[in-house]
Amino acid sequence: MASDQEMIFNQYELMVNSSLQLTSWRQGANNFFLAVNAALLTIAAYLYSLSPLTGIIIGLMGIAIAVMWHSTIVYFKALNKAKFSVIDEMEKQLPIPMFRLEYSHFKNENTKIATQIECGIPWLFGIAYVIVVILNILRISKII
Repeated sequence: MASDQEMIFNQYELMVNSSLQLTSWRQGANNFFLAVNAALLTIAAYLYSLSPLTGIIIGLMGIAIAVMWHSTIVYFKALNKAKFSVIDEMEKQLPIPMFRLEYSHFKNENTKIATQIECGIPWLFGIAYVIVVILNILRISKII
């Protein structure tokens, strides 16, 4: 029968692996949203010469997708934070709190957290879609 320490380590290992899986899912979600946005902007650029109304619709869809992407990043950040809170609690029962030590060293560096940078990408796409909508509205209004 496994000792309490072995069970704690096994659960700890499971939690760490779960956080790694979450990172993989997050990257997959980002790749999906990046591909969808690249395709949508390509379609919007093509449709700009054909139909301003369709361009507005594509732009509004793009804004909605950018908002969903940003929300997905925030969701994964919160879930990851929760996982590391559990890992942190579990490390109190282990000889070396590796993740807590790593975080304390990282905190001393003067860098942005990846999520802050990552959240900027949907904003850039959102701005591009707002420009698409505005340009198409101006075309309908015969201003440009």
